[in-house]
Amino acid sequence: MFERFTSAARHAVVQAQVEARQLSHPVIGSEHLLLGVLDEPDGLGGRALRRLGVNPAGVRASIVEIVGRGCGHDLDADALRSIGIDLDAVRKQVEGAFGPGALDRPRGRCRRGRRRGYTPFTPRAKKVLELALREAIYRKDGYVGTEHVLLGTLREGRGLAALILARAGIDRVAVEAALAELRRTGQADTG
Repeated sequence: MFERFTSAARHAVVQAQVEARQLSHPVIGSEHLLLGVLDEPDGLGGRALRRLGVNPAGVRASIVEIVGRGCGHDLDADALRSIGIDLDAVRKQVEGAFGPGALDRPRGRCRRGRRRGYTPFTPRAKKVLELALREAIYRKDGYVGTEHVLLGTLREGRGLAALILARAGIDRVAVEAALAELRRTGQADTG
């Protein structure tokens, strides 16, 4: 699939993995792809977003605000609490049987979802990449660039990246206008 990606789009995907690791997230989500697109200085998608006032620091802050850092954010605890499981009670029972700290993870390590340096993509991130390819085909472009990844993110519409963009007031119409302006002024690229 990546053979049609420009060097800028490939860099954005690699950077998404870097971003996920820096945030200690066990998987690469659409939010990490968004950061990757923003990180690529030559990519049309990142330039369009920056033109619309979106920056990596703001996106990163939104990610941390919504899901937190590291593997042990509170989403799992909240989900279990909603079905009547009290994690504190479970911890007490396990520590009573196996000793204090039996459930503690080793510091700085996250094993869930990782194998020998491999960070998997979430289903939504995979969908974004698939939709990026479809955007390129629809536009009859012979390549998949960062602009297609951005448009795929918006088309997928339900991932964290789409939520962050919506909160910032960025929609497909605004992105299309920014992309058209960059192309019209000769600032488009295919690299």
